[in-house]
Amino acid sequence: MNEHYIAVGLMSGTSADGIDAVLVRTDGMTPPRVLAELEMPFADDLHQRILALYQTGTDELERLGRLHRELGERFAEAALAVARQGGLSMERVDVIGSHGQTVRHRPPFFTWQIGDPFIIAARTGVTTVADFRPADLAQGGEGAPLAPLFHQVLFGRPGQRVAVVNLGGIANVTALPGHPEHPLVAGDIGPANSLIDLLATRLGNGQRTMDHHGTAADQGTVDRAVLAELLDHPYLQRPFPKSTGREEFGAEFLHTLLTRHPHLNGVDGLATLTQFTAQIVADGCMGLLPPAPNRVILCGGGARNRSLVARLQRCLPPGVRISDAEDLGVNAATLEAQAFAWFAVRTLKGLPSSLPQATGARIPAILGSIHPVAPCRAL
Repeated sequence: MNEHYIAVGLMSGTSADGIDAVLVRTDGMTPPRVLAELEMPFADDLHQRILALYQTGTDELERLGRLHRELGERFAEAALAVARQGGLSMERVDVIGSHGQTVRHRPPFFTWQIGDPFIIAARTGVTTVADFRPADLAQGGEGAPLAPLFHQVLFGRPGQRVAVVNLGGIANVTALPGHPEHPLVAGDIGPANSLIDLLATRLGNGQRTMDHHGTAADQGTVDRAVLAELLDHPYLQRPFPKSTGREEFGAEFLHTLLTRHPHLNGVDGLATLTQFTAQIVADGCMGLLPPAPNRVILCGGGARNRSLVARLQRCLPPGVRISDAEDLGVNAATLEAQAFAWFAVRTLKGLPSSLPQATGARIPAILGSIHPVAPCRAL
């Protein structure tokens, strides 16, 4: 069971900015050794077509099918590129774990990640594991978040209350209590970059952009009345474990908010949304690790937003230490890609990777469907 594999992990998050790819050596049980990593941004047109699928619309099935194949090609390109960067031929790679691109997340009914794994396997010649989330739904779970087991292996410390927070399009938290009698709890907290990026793009006249370091947010003033309204959202009152996505906190949500409060269509809106994310992350961490965690470890693109991180620090009690995952030797930008390479190896070994206390499932599930590559020989 301690056999090591060379694995590629592929991930595109709810921000739909591009593909994170990693090449690792791993046994699927201990922290992997990263051999190479890269980020492959999506072109603006592809980015917009992905975002358009987050909401229902005309020709939806046709657009989904075409994008499923196109993204399969892009994921395959990323796998080939990261192997080259690591100096390995694809013959040396044992497995690819591809999370794909989530376009709809509707637990308990379904969750949909696209990026055709048959294309990935065919183009690379490597067995590909994909469709990680449905196995957890089949056991009554939400299908998300899946990273907590990986977080525990990377960051769990005896006697330390550690909150691992991924600040992607959606913020999720893994609460590691540091005590064997208190199991971890995890779930999606609420929006992180999704609403901030949508508003930043709107303010940029539709040009794809983001408030990278929170510079624009720091020029605005938080509307405390609107913040209180946002903090009263029903999703935030639901107990953990739970999951959400752009279906709840996406373009429609922002449109409704700005219709009610048009004065937020500017830097005051960015300040208010950034403060909203900081507050719900702090509340989630303190609620799951009372009275507060000893340390908060940040992953994902939002960890680079200096305004968001500073606001989060002010929302937490004095003495709580905030660290970037990179402070601990882990590239925060590719952490989830590492997780899916690690999960793919566990799938090949028949090991479960989902945690009921993170997803609400009845039992742990072996995640993913395996897409093998047949040897070339006559039938």
